[in-house]
Amino acid sequence: MELFLLQEGDNNMATGNKWIDKHELKRLLALMLPLYIANLLQMGMGVTDTLVAGWKGEFDLASVAMGFSICGTMMISCGAVLTILSAIISRLRGAGVDNKAGLFLNNGKVLAILLSLFNMGAIYAGSYAFQLTTDDPALAAAAQQYAYCVLLGAPAMMLMRVVSGNFEGYGQTRPAMIVSLLGLLLNIPLNYALVFGVGPFPELGGVGCGVATAIISWFNFGIMLAMMWGSTQHRARAKQMLTLRRPDWGIVGRIFKLGLPVGVAALCEMSFFCLITLIIAPLGETAVSAQQVALNVSGIIFMLPLSLSIAASIRAAYHVGARRADAFMAMVRTLFLVTFGLVMVLMLLTIFFRESIVGCYTDSAEIISTASLLLIMCAVYQIPDATQALMGGLLRGCHDTAIITWSNILSYWLIGFPLAYTLIHTDLIVPAMGTVGAWISFIVSLTVTATILTFRFLRTRKKVFSK
Repeated sequence: MELFLLQEGDNNMATGNKWIDKHELKRLLALMLPLYIANLLQMGMGVTDTLVAGWKGEFDLASVAMGFSICGTMMISCGAVLTILSAIISRLRGAGVDNKAGLFLNNGKVLAILLSLFNMGAIYAGSYAFQLTTDDPALAAAAQQYAYCVLLGAPAMMLMRVVSGNFEGYGQTRPAMIVSLLGLLLNIPLNYALVFGVGPFPELGGVGCGVATAIISWFNFGIMLAMMWGSTQHRARAKQMLTLRRPDWGIVGRIFKLGLPVGVAALCEMSFFCLITLIIAPLGETAVSAQQVALNVSGIIFMLPLSLSIAASIRAAYHVGARRADAFMAMVRTLFLVTFGLVMVLMLLTIFFRESIVGCYTDSAEIISTASLLLIMCAVYQIPDATQALMGGLLRGCHDTAIITWSNILSYWLIGFPLAYTLIHTDLIVPAMGTVGAWISFIVSLTVTATILTFRFLRTRKKVFSK
C-alpha cells in the first residue's frame, strides 16, 4: 500500500530570492499533477453519465440533467467545506504537532455526517422544485427519483473528503488520483448496466445513473479508507478517525468556521453560472449550446489553476505552521510564475485552435461560429480566474477564509448578475450583446474577486508571520 503514497520531504527548504525555487517547484508539481488528473477523471464521471443517459434517450438525459442541477450543486458545496481539513493538517504537520491530526479527523468525521444530513435534507426538499420547472410530470418524477438515489451516496462523499484531507495534509495526492481512476473504470460499465438493464441489473433509465453514482461514492470511500488503513504511516490516524468518542464541538466548530466560506463561495459560483445559462435560454438553442461548449472548455482549462490552488493551500499551511516566511514567499513566487506561464500557453492554444475545439463538440456551423467567439472571451477569462483561484488557495493555507465568501457574494451577485442581465438582454449600457455579454460579466466578476483576494493576501501574509 505504501507504493501508492508519494512521500513529501522538506529537508532542503527553499530560501533566497530566486524567482523560481527548484525545491518548491518540485513539491508543487508533485502535489498538483495527481490532483489535476483526479479532477479530470471526476469530470469524466459526469461525461459518462451524460453519454449513457443520452444513448438511452432524450427523456433520460433530461431527467439526469435536471436531477444533477440540484444534487451536483449541493454535494460540491457541502464537500467544499471539508476541503479545509488538508490545510489544517498540513499546518499541524509544519508546526510539528501532527499528533493532533487524528483528533481533527475524528471531529471532521462528525462534521461530515452533519453535512451529509443537511445535504440529504436540502436535496430532498429541492427535488420538489422539478414539478415547477417542467410541464411533464413523468420527467419531474424521474428527476426526483434520480435525486433520491444520489442521496444514498451523500454520506460517503462527505466522509471521503475527510480521508482525502488526511492524505493531502501530508502532501500525498496520488491516492485521490488512483481512487478517481478506479471509480471511473467502474462507473462506465455500471452506468450502462443500470440504465439499459444488462444481465441481473434492472433497466432503470436515467435513474440508473443516480444509483451508479451512489454505489461509486461508497466504493471510492471504501478504497481510500482501505489505503489509509493499509499504510503504516496513516493507520494510527485511521483508527483515531473511526473511533467512537464524544465530539469536541470546539474543534467541529473551528473546522466548520474555516470551511464554511469555501462552501458558500462554491455555492455562489455554481448557482451564478447555472442562472446565467437560464437567462440565456430565451435567446435560443444555438446560444445555449454555444454557452455550454464554452463553459465546458473553460472548466477543463480551470482544472489546472484549481489543482495548483489546492497544492498552494497545502504548501502555504505547511510553511505557516513551520514559521518559514522565506520558504513561504519562495513558494508564492514559484507558484505564480509557473501558473501564469501555463495559463498563457493555454490561452494562446484556445484562441488559435478555437474552431477546431468547438468542432469536437458539434458540426453545426451556427454553434461553431458563436462558440468560437465565446472562446476568445474564455481565453481572456482565464487570467482573473487563475488569479482568484490561487489567492483563494493561499488564503485557505493561511486559515483566512471569511473574505472568500464576501468577495464571491459581491462579485457574482451584486455586480456580476445585474451586469450579465443588462448586457445580455438590454440596451442600457451598449446594444444587447447576448452570450458575449455573459462572458464580459464573468471577466468583470472574476477580476473583482481576484483584486479583493490579492489585497487580502498581501495583508494576511504579513500577519501570519508576525504573530
